[in-house]
Amino acid sequence: MPIVSRREITVPNILTLLRIIMALVSAIFFMRGERRALAASILIVASLLDYFDGWYARKFHQTTRLGSHLDPFADKVLISVIFIALSFTFRWNWFSFFVAVMLFREVLITVFRMRVRRKSGDFIPASRLGKLKTTVQCVVGDSLLFYIFIHPGRQPSHNYFIFALMMLTMFITVDSGLRYLLPCCSDGKKRSALERLIQWIFGVRAREV
Repeated sequence: MPIVSRREITVPNILTLLRIIMALVSAIFFMRGERRALAASILIVASLLDYFDGWYARKFHQTTRLGSHLDPFADKVLISVIFIALSFTFRWNWFSFFVAVMLFREVLITVFRMRVRRKSGDFIPASRLGKLKTTVQCVVGDSLLFYIFIHPGRQPSHNYFIFALMMLTMFITVDSGLRYLLPCCSDGKKRSALERLIQWIFGVRAREV
């Protein structure tokens, strides 16, 4: 019996595999310290493919079980390569700390979802906040790659703006992970810390009105 059925060999899944390969090729370039502009370009293109293969799967009804597992894995590989490459480029302690926290979150939630899958057989789909997290990570990471390695191709002398971007990215990354780990709310729904705060604020205002 084949591990992957013919039904699962779709354009989106092929593109997802291509994204993983592109990320690994870029990682090799960065480790060797050569063709870094090309490596950055490959990572940016791979990030754009993430949205194209998702759109294609929904548009032409090619969502598969394999794709639901493979796509999040490809996202994590891509994001890891992007921010690890940036961390070794900047060599700022605070930047490396933010990246370490973000990657720890990815590993922790991946293990958590695997354990839930093994125990109950339930597959935990990505939440809206999780999708927002991936979008923010890609936009911030790709922007830094473009500025540093492509145009104008130099490291910034001031890092305050990058610090603010990374703070925002780390906050969304961690908060999207808390959505899975925190206990359910009184209505039985899963919410992150920020979502609970917003719900509490609007709940209080509603009672006051």
